[in-house]
Amino acid sequence: MFNLVLRGLATGSIYSLTAVGIVLILSTTNVMNFAQGDTGMFLTYIAFFFILRGIAPSLTLPIVIVAGAVLGYLVYKGLISKAKKSSHLGMMIITLGLTMIFEGIVATFFGNIPLLFPPLIPGDPVHFGSVILDRQDILCLVTALVVFGILSFILYRTKIGIAARSIADDEYASRVLGIPIDRIHSFIWAISFGLAGLAGIMTAPRLSLQPLFMVVVQLKAFTAAVLGGMNSVTGAIWGGLILGVMENLVAYYVPAIKESFSLLLIVAILLFLPNGLFGSREAGRS
Repeated sequence: MFNLVLRGLATGSIYSLTAVGIVLILSTTNVMNFAQGDTGMFLTYIAFFFILRGIAPSLTLPIVIVAGAVLGYLVYKGLISKAKKSSHLGMMIITLGLTMIFEGIVATFFGNIPLLFPPLIPGDPVHFGSVILDRQDILCLVTALVVFGILSFILYRTKIGIAARSIADDEYASRVLGIPIDRIHSFIWAISFGLAGLAGIMTAPRLSLQPLFMVVVQLKAFTAAVLGGMNSVTGAIWGGLILGVMENLVAYYVPAIKESFSLLLIVAILLFLPNGLFGSREAGRS
């Protein structure tokens, strides 16, 4: 039972990383980013490129975070900021276009054949009495805790984080107060894409590396965001962790509904808890 919970928390931490990126962008820039999962996929292939050239898998962690931040900044400056007057549907189509671009680039250079991504931390599982933990699961949990701690500090203890939360609350008032909206938006996109890369590289050793390997994670991340509240970063974190644990327990005890569980959960949330566990009634609050 305890093993199931820990394994679920490890999986849930990946959902949380992806969900937080989605919620940050949505609450601050009012864009539903459907490219979050494929961004992680694209950045993971960049990590794989370096691994093929002799870089240790664990050393690609900072590479994907930095590459993700740069990519997020460029995507915002080159596409999103220039399409601010577009409708919500137009913005969503832009992010869907990004998914096709990323998938096309990867398919061109690496093909569609599943590839084996090496473990970030090789070695046998770690035993704590009767509890057995995979090293990859431990890395997922520890990394997620560190990242969420840093993110919490940035959002609540730094000027740029407080400014981002202010924009999420009321962009017009923030603009009147002189907060540099464009700069904060580019910062949020950079952070969110960095989180996408981190989620991708944490997922790859568990699955085969292929252009669509993050699609399921993206869907689960949306479920986690809805569960926690689409405008709550805290909710996205808890939503991902709760979903991961629930999925693992359901897969073990009620395997017949394993595949449909997330869909059933999201329908139930929308019916009985439309604002999620931590969301407010006001759109755009982080």
